[in-house]
Amino acid sequence: MANYKRPGIFVDETLNPIVVNDTPTGEFVAAFVGEHDYGPALPTLVRSWAEFTSLYGGLGDGSHLLPFSIHQYFSNGGGSCYVVRAVSADAKQAEVVLKDRQTGDGVTPRDVLRLQAKAPGTYGNGIAVTVTDAGTGPGRFNLSLRIGGDTATAMTERFNDVTCDPTDTRNVVAMVNSPTTGSKVIAATYLGAAPWKAIYTPSVTVDQALAGGINGVAAPDLTAATTRLEETNACLTINLPGISDAATLNPIIDWAERYGYACLVIDAPALPDGTPTEVAVAKYKELSPLSNTGTTPAPLRASSYAAVYGPWVLTADAAVAAVGATRLLPPGGAVLGQFAKFDVTYGPHRTPAGQEAVLRSVYSTAYRFTDSQLDDLNQAGINIIRRVPSAGFAIMGGRTMKAGYPDRYISVRRFLIYVRKLLVESTSFAVFQPNTPDLWASLAAIVTQRLTELTQAGQLKGNSPQTAFRVVCDESNNSEQTVSNGEVHIDVGIALVRPAEFIGIHIGQFEGGGTATESL
Repeated sequence: MANYKRPGIFVDETLNPIVVNDTPTGEFVAAFVGEHDYGPALPTLVRSWAEFTSLYGGLGDGSHLLPFSIHQYFSNGGGSCYVVRAVSADAKQAEVVLKDRQTGDGVTPRDVLRLQAKAPGTYGNGIAVTVTDAGTGPGRFNLSLRIGGDTATAMTERFNDVTCDPTDTRNVVAMVNSPTTGSKVIAATYLGAAPWKAIYTPSVTVDQALAGGINGVAAPDLTAATTRLEETNACLTINLPGISDAATLNPIIDWAERYGYACLVIDAPALPDGTPTEVAVAKYKELSPLSNTGTTPAPLRASSYAAVYGPWVLTADAAVAAVGATRLLPPGGAVLGQFAKFDVTYGPHRTPAGQEAVLRSVYSTAYRFTDSQLDDLNQAGINIIRRVPSAGFAIMGGRTMKAGYPDRYISVRRFLIYVRKLLVESTSFAVFQPNTPDLWASLAAIVTQRLTELTQAGQLKGNSPQTAFRVVCDESNNSEQTVSNGEVHIDVGIALVRPAEFIGIHIGQFEGGGTATESL
């Protein structure tokens, strides 16, 4: 804080870092939730495989599916994605306590700064701290962190010219704990006395490791880990790699419906080697409430916020250097990559399926089903990945776990989520505005403009706004009573685009008045 001694006006200038909005309003972001032995436990936005490797240690020891699914996601055209590492309830965080610079006259250095890993687990024991003098004044120092070893690929975070002085604009605790530009792996706590003095500065140290982190043995709570994604306030397409258990997934589907901005891509169950195809079909259908009306085992909830994809896919093994090594993986990572690609190329109204949805680096699938089996699986709402001649292994399904409504298609559900988010954020300015016809007209104009843009982009059915949507926000749906209640009502109707799921070709022969026909 400045020391003012004469009358006058004094100006301090402080610039905050620029925060980049990674996703425009309403656009979907992929999210992965699962176990891993390394990395943050909070929802963390990752923009590339290289960034995931630096934050989460890459593929790890190969025992967890999460990193493999994320690798498949980026390999199939995926962009940014959120990662939530699910940890055990009995896991503990690693930490280190740095001593201050009180020396001489029998004074013992005291605790001044605690650095604690943000997530539990032994990975925190691999974080090393270095403190050096900044050379810019008393009590100022440089703090650097090295995560994951001393190789060139290890991630390093640096906070230069910082201080423990709470009144300084470069206070180390504020900078390390900043939600936008702070550390991604540790949190800082000041332990020194007040008022601050220059001696309350961490002593110089080189590569002092955090300690005490353990992974724990309890099963992680995947529901709690997934629901943390609500903090992002984003439209999400979520995958829990390899998880197909209805008891685990149904509470997450319930949450997705309440949240309103998330849908789940569920992996079909993994089955032992040698399982007959007809048994695989039966196991897949057990997931579907359309074909399984029992309780043992219970099916997934009948919800358009969930879609099942299978079978597992045979891909190049990214964990093995040997040429030709393969690994059987759940399809969710590759599927979400195709979702992201279709969103960028077309928009969420397009079903990510067909010959354009060919999965990259997929050599085969765990099962190849007959036409009659494919009929049964599609009727059960199971989306099958199968070989398409002259194309490759492609997604050939676009259904949710809900039948009999337009949102039985995943594209319809995701588009409704997109429109909901777009309109909510476009009209949020109106809260606490004077509730008058002027406000109604303004809201109607804004919603009309947004829907007109969607119409022009071909995302609504109809060639003009008159045929694609309707918007009503006037005295017909805003009465004196609703105004007295503090309410404004906007009625919106949209013409949804549905996918062409079946193509029928009818061949006829005409010879002298006789006709023979065949439907394909």
